Amino acid sequence: MKKSLLIILFVSNLSAFSTTNVQLLYGTFNDNSYVYDTKNGGKTTITLERYGSYEYFDMYMFADYAIADDKFKYHDHKTDLYGEFSPRANLGKLSSTDLSFSFVKELYLAFQYNAGSDYHAYLYGFGSDLNVLGFNVFGLNVYKKNQNIGKNTHQLSLNYDSKKIYEMFHLNGFVDWTGYDFLAQNQFLLDMSKPFHIDNLEIGAEWHYYRQKALNLNFNAPVNSNALQAMIKYSW
Repeated sequence: MKKSLLIILFVSNLSAFSTTNVQLLYGTFNDNSYVYDTKNGGKTTITLERYGSYEYFDMYMFADYAIADDKFKYHDHKTDLYGEFSPRANLGKLSSTDLSFSFVKELYLAFQYNAGSDYHAYLYGFGSDLNVLGFNVFGLNVYKKNQNIGKNTHQLSLNYDSKKIYEMFHLNGFVDWTGYDFLAQNQFLLDMSKPFHIDNLEIGAEWHYYRQKALNLNFNAPVNSNALQAMIKYSW
């Protein structure tokens, strides 16, 4: 354990840029997803999120701790824990070569590990950072996805953060799209430093949308989950 903590501290000190935030979300999840939806609607989610940029790689990770008002819809649990760890190796920095072209800023070898209570997946592929008008961040990653529940597949992932409108409002979110399912989570946020002079605090809403094809693992029925959540986000 001590060795692991030392490694984390060492890597943190190498960071050229890093940001961490905690989010509190609440919404009504009353559709038919095994993963996301609850029996009686309400669900609180606490999310811890971190991004770090280093000399030769970057790293994104998050953990969601969800608490249902009653229980989840298709399993007898009141809480759920899920996380993702996503490091990418910068091919230009590793090869001392400028690989940028057109609207492509950086190219990466991309990896990801997903873990929940009964689920895990390993992903590997290629990533990029793109120059897209109106966005401070726009990343595109393409993975081969190996998972213990459901068939192995490929995944296209987008992550983005828009420029601020009137220096107050912005859009932040991601999309994951495989041959079997589609997940989008978009956050519409108001920076509280402008109207109320409260630094590092944002309030707004997250639109969660998920759909999955009819598969044997979900009784050959199509799955949908569509929820709007109120949220508070504090960053440091």
